[in-house]
Amino acid sequence: MSTPFSRFSSPAHQARKDFVELDLEGYLPAFDAIWNNNVAGWTEMAIIGNPWSNLNDAPRADYYNPLVEGFGTDGVAVISWTPFPNRLIAFFTPPDAKQNPQLGRPLTMDEVMSMADTGEITVNGTAYKLYDPTGKASILQIPQTRCPQIDWTGQYVDFSPSGPRGWLDEYCEWSVTYDSTGTKMQSVMFTCENPAYYLTLWRVNPKAVLGLYRMYVDPAVELGDLYLRYPVDQPTGKKGEPVIDPTTGRPAYDVTNKWNSGTVRIPGKSGGALHLTSGPNTLSAEIYLAAAATIQRPDASSRDAQSLICCAKYGQNFRNSDPHIGFVANRAAGQDRISLTDPVGLYIQQPQNLANWKGPNGEPVGQYWTNTRGTPGTGPNGSDQVLHAVFEIPESAGFSINDCYIEIGSEKTPLQHIGVIANQMKIALAATLMAPTGPLQPQMKCVSDRVSGLQPWPVQFIPTELFYGLSPTDLPALMKPGTEHSFVLVVQGANKSTTPETARVEFSNPGVTAKVTQFLPDASAIPGQTDGGGTQAFIMDVTVASGTAPGPVMLRVLNPAEPANPSNAEHPWESGLAIVPNP
Repeated sequence: MSTPFSRFSSPAHQARKDFVELDLEGYLPAFDAIWNNNVAGWTEMAIIGNPWSNLNDAPRADYYNPLVEGFGTDGVAVISWTPFPNRLIAFFTPPDAKQNPQLGRPLTMDEVMSMADTGEITVNGTAYKLYDPTGKASILQIPQTRCPQIDWTGQYVDFSPSGPRGWLDEYCEWSVTYDSTGTKMQSVMFTCENPAYYLTLWRVNPKAVLGLYRMYVDPAVELGDLYLRYPVDQPTGKKGEPVIDPTTGRPAYDVTNKWNSGTVRIPGKSGGALHLTSGPNTLSAEIYLAAAATIQRPDASSRDAQSLICCAKYGQNFRNSDPHIGFVANRAAGQDRISLTDPVGLYIQQPQNLANWKGPNGEPVGQYWTNTRGTPGTGPNGSDQVLHAVFEIPESAGFSINDCYIEIGSEKTPLQHIGVIANQMKIALAATLMAPTGPLQPQMKCVSDRVSGLQPWPVQFIPTELFYGLSPTDLPALMKPGTEHSFVLVVQGANKSTTPETARVEFSNPGVTAKVTQFLPDASAIPGQTDGGGTQAFIMDVTVASGTAPGPVMLRVLNPAEPANPSNAEHPWESGLAIVPNP
């Protein structure tokens, strides 16, 4: 049995609250329609999987689309995990970490906590960073081989994910405001809100995004601060110029703008954490992972979360989140079909022991925790649907976060690092179960790379300006009837000898045609989805005829030697990357 379902809602049903509070309620219907299309596209993409460059990775028939089948009635599973970045613990604290040539010894938990606060650490007199956009600093390295287990004696590579908060990769990020001395923490804001929500708001009305920044981060934010700008001179613009999205005619949004970057906030100047920025921390990746996990694997390859993620090759291993999400979803899918519960999102589960949070003289400080976006207790099974929260000690209290502690029994744990607070929280998502009406999908072997029959896997389709502006957007590209623009299709697994003359890009909508003008054999990988094996790009002029029917547009790329007009079974179409909007 199923319950009819017609539209995906915004996370925590927050959109209506935002538009009302910003006095922009007239834009809500447009946002709702676009958001539904976004989640619907990601859902279809997740169900298709990767039949192009992988074996045993498709289809994901036991992940259902509620827009097509309704929601199941067999119950809801709430999956939660601790948001402190476990990869820092797994790679730097075990005894074998002494074999890391940079360290020569394991790090202490206090050192790891400090590194999570800042992204930096000094070991044996040498300073290391987890991210450095200048390319001048020494990046801390981790073992290259991590499946089936960590190979401590093999090659080492730079820490990933990269980015100004890249290491906070458990679907929760934070930013700290220090006191006037710069040494004591006065407040910290936590977010688990996905960047796609703000990319969609920006597409509808950039002033909505500006209003939320001024409301939740800093009243000093200006609209131009949020523009995506070229980091270097590019074919489509000069360094520092705004990246103009030709599908809207406006500057594109920068998800890591100066007010949503790094782990330190300086009031009136920079910093803050309105939404997630680490590459893997996206809603589309969450949906894709959940669907991938529904495929049942051999017992020997799925006995625990680590063995299963190495077998199924979804997400990042050794995180608290991805392996655990996949393992729980996989067990649920052994008996039921699943789909992420509406409203699909990632949610902060507020600390349950706030009564035990004390100031330096034993005074209560739990009242200084504030859920600023979303709502507690409104999710399945009484779970919280909090999107953003702040813990702030007012200056009038006369002390800082560093002076506080958590009292559990006879133990007092000082709040010297944000990780101490993060370990009191959880992040959660929910999956709705549906009883199968027939046999579940048969078990598959572990995922492996295709050796023969390799086809290009489409992973991102964006205007050329956004490609050169390094936009990480995962929204479906807008293709308005009666327009012609240059787009870039990023794929994995294309024949590197492809030329513009031999390239063949096909669209499911006959009103959309393309002429490839350039083929790039090496293009940027898409964090959170591609497996790091390298990507290629097709630059093309796309024409959308007047009167083209609105709706999602599927696409595919044929290698030069492939036969013409293959069936969907012979060469599947990809969904979720493009859409012709309603007039």
